[in-house]
Amino acid sequence: MDHKLLLAPSMGCCDLFDFAHQVSYIDERADFLHIDIKDGNYVKTYSIGPDFMAALKPHVKTPMDAHLMVKHPQWIIEDCAKAGATYITPHTDCIESDAFVTFNKILSLGCKAGVALNPATSLETIRYYLPLLSKVTLMIVDAGYAGQKVIPQVYDKIRTLVEWRKSMHLDFLIEADGSMNKDVYRPLYEAGADVVVLGPPALWNKNPNIEKAWDVMQSEVDSELADATRS
Repeated sequence: MDHKLLLAPSMGCCDLFDFAHQVSYIDERADFLHIDIKDGNYVKTYSIGPDFMAALKPHVKTPMDAHLMVKHPQWIIEDCAKAGATYITPHTDCIESDAFVTFNKILSLGCKAGVALNPATSLETIRYYLPLLSKVTLMIVDAGYAGQKVIPQVYDKIRTLVEWRKSMHLDFLIEADGSMNKDVYRPLYEAGADVVVLGPPALWNKNPNIEKAWDVMQSEVDSELADATRS
């Protein structure tokens, strides 16, 4: 391993009956706090919003990433910034007509800009605004559908992004999101991913006790990457 694989637990998955404890424990260990904001339109489910981040902000030190799984992200960008988001990450197919306006607004609010792509979305879609981004999130399954298998073509997209980052002299993070489990840590890392988003299968389902669940997850990551090397 030539560097650590960064961990971004999806905080909307925390147990509401053990919420303060889980947030405190995760905040001491995670690299990012991933906040999925869903509008029931872009994806079929609803979830937490900027108010959730505003409630977390006084109690955490880990950077929060607002992943905007919403049809019209421009409506809530300012709310996310005010709530304490470090990163704001809309989906590329929701900002096709005003991508530069959207990212410049995020930057003007003092946040870092990210973008999320579904598996079928071409990387060419984002090439021209990559210099504005601090993070690219590649969905490794189609957004909004639980229980999917990882789409293997995404590994090629990660490798291409690594090449672009080097050739363009940029410094954005490459994040993988969706159906995360121990079987994909190593191929994601070897392809060039920097960050993985942890949902219930990767973390919370390991054990009802967050300490034990984290230990299981961390041991799986460490074991899978023990002999991994970058090509």
